[in-house]
Amino acid sequence: MLKRITTPLSLLLLPLLLAAQPKIQLVDFALGFNRPVDIAHCGDSRLFVVEQAGIIKIVDSLGNVRPEPFLNIDPLVNSTGNEQGLLGLAFHPNYAQNGYFFVYYTQTTGGHTHVSRFSVMPDDPNKADPNSELTILTQNQPYSNHNGGCVKFGPDGYLYIGLGDGGSGGDPQNNGQKKTTFLGKILRIDVNNSTVDTPYVVPANNPFVGNAAYLPEIWSLGLRNPWRYSFDRLTGDMWIADVGQGDREEIDFEPAATGGRNYGWRCYEGTQAYNTSGCQPASSYTGPVFDYDNSSLGCSVTGGFIYRGSKYSDLYGVYLFTDYCSGRWWATRQNDDGTFSTTQLANLGDYEFSALGEDRDGELYAALLSSGKIQKIKEICSPFQVLASSINSPVCDSSFSGWVFLDTIGITGNVTFQWSNGRDEKDIVYLNPGTYTVIATNGNGCSRTLSFDIESASPPSPLLLSGELVLCGGDSIVLSTSEAPPDYTYQWTRNEEWLDGATGQSLTVTEPGAYSVFYYTSTGPCNSLHATPAQVLLDDSVAPFIAADADSLYSDQSCTGSCQWLLDGAPIDGATGPYHIATESGTYSLEVITANGCQRQSNAVSLTVVEVATPASVRSFLLSPNPTERTITLQMELQKTERVSIVLQDRQMRQIFSQNMDSQRIQLPIDMKNLPAGTYYLHIQVGNERFVRKVVKI
Repeated sequence: MLKRITTPLSLLLLPLLLAAQPKIQLVDFALGFNRPVDIAHCGDSRLFVVEQAGIIKIVDSLGNVRPEPFLNIDPLVNSTGNEQGLLGLAFHPNYAQNGYFFVYYTQTTGGHTHVSRFSVMPDDPNKADPNSELTILTQNQPYSNHNGGCVKFGPDGYLYIGLGDGGSGGDPQNNGQKKTTFLGKILRIDVNNSTVDTPYVVPANNPFVGNAAYLPEIWSLGLRNPWRYSFDRLTGDMWIADVGQGDREEIDFEPAATGGRNYGWRCYEGTQAYNTSGCQPASSYTGPVFDYDNSSLGCSVTGGFIYRGSKYSDLYGVYLFTDYCSGRWWATRQNDDGTFSTTQLANLGDYEFSALGEDRDGELYAALLSSGKIQKIKEICSPFQVLASSINSPVCDSSFSGWVFLDTIGITGNVTFQWSNGRDEKDIVYLNPGTYTVIATNGNGCSRTLSFDIESASPPSPLLLSGELVLCGGDSIVLSTSEAPPDYTYQWTRNEEWLDGATGQSLTVTEPGAYSVFYYTSTGPCNSLHATPAQVLLDDSVAPFIAADADSLYSDQSCTGSCQWLLDGAPIDGATGPYHIATESGTYSLEVITANGCQRQSNAVSLTVVEVATPASVRSFLLSPNPTERTITLQMELQKTERVSIVLQDRQMRQIFSQNMDSQRIQLPIDMKNLPAGTYYLHIQVGNERFVRKVVKI
């Protein structure tokens, strides 16, 4: 029974809804910061903003900045260099119970790396104890730049620390590839039970534990200046943004719990070779999933996050990142086949975006270095949705009775519709079974692409099953079709008119025409469509007529199909031309197969062949040697000088040799050494008389 379907989009269309191109918008959330470089949360509604000089401030859920800093360690921090200062903040996974958080800064003395643990004041959640510092890890820095500075807790509960290659330019100390330094690495340590004597322990499953060539803290290597990495809170995968030297900025992807990777610096910068002295082939390193030109698209990548919030469906599962120099923003998706697709989203403002952060709910924010503010990242297309309010499906084939009615929500401006069948209205009607795709675009340029299947209520069209579609005059052929579904019968047509009583699975045909069949029912909703018509042709060609002239047999038809001469009803080997030279006595006939495959039989002709007989004008005749391997010689003497024509033919009556002469005595050698073995015929005409002799080549 036909039914009208009204189904929510979530049930009807989810598999047919194509991923949309997100459009981001940044709106001010909190103001009044001095060079903000990091954003973190501690598991509640607050955001913690890191200022480069050594101060951490708190922002509430409404964007209000608390006047008193959460932590001020400015006296400990060297922030004189552009890439120095308080650079990273991470809250312990059990912060609500233990109050521990960790910071990365370059210390006043020498600008060296310092990773420390601090504690919140037990009686004030908005105030940290500046005297609670416990040094976790230090690393001397040979230069003031390339300090890295990102600290994050992974889903495994361990602390990951990112350090640059030590600075200068081009990694002059090759720290990225050096196995005995923390520089140019991401480290992984256990700080769950830190003490002054034992600030951390190395997890037993770190990739280089037990390998004396490596420091055991190393998780991954081959990095130049990892300016922000993050973990996908759903999958645990790590995304790393590594700032390039002068040509390429890169994004690296690391599946969850996959340590030990070498990302290639200084041998490779992005996908290009940089300094391959002493390096392995490119296949030995892990290349980026995306890199871009440093000179035209930006000069310092700022890593971001996979969006796992709930407000913007178009952003879900997208890795967002930006470039500090150009202000360009990109979105990277991992495809179902494991590959990655990256699209540029926006170009918003240069020399601003120093960091991204996420709140407790997975919503994303950006820190603007020069403007001193935090902006919230919004996606303006996600509210725009297109739903199917009503679909009439299934319908009968060729009934034009289907429809799709749409509803739209979250509209901004006018919405345009472009259907795959050429229609441009919101709702489409008079539809036959098929797939219909619509692109709906609102005033913001946001698009939704959806596909709808109008199913068929008709049985499938029959298939005609016949290899013979030609009537050979007076004969008949049988057309048959595939088996009908239950409760259906057959109805045959000729030239689109019903054939009375033709309701079986097969049909005997005696007349030419266009034959078809369909499945018919008197109780169901739909008959089937007609099968593709079969054009039955009539071959009305006539049988050939043959006649004899001496020992030659001729047909009044050319062999447009195929011919076969018969002697006493048996095929003559090789005799397939329109005429034949008889070499034996008997009854001859010709069988012709037309181009349509019809067989035609000629009349019969009785012929007596006396090979030894020669015309009276021939006094003597000799062919020798016969059979021959190379040359046969014709010796013939006539009663008088006559015009003589000599022709040698093969069994297909193709001419091999010919010569004309006026003579009484003839001695003619015929060269046959290059001819294939077989039977040949020598045709000799003397005046008006002619005869044939068989020649055998061995």
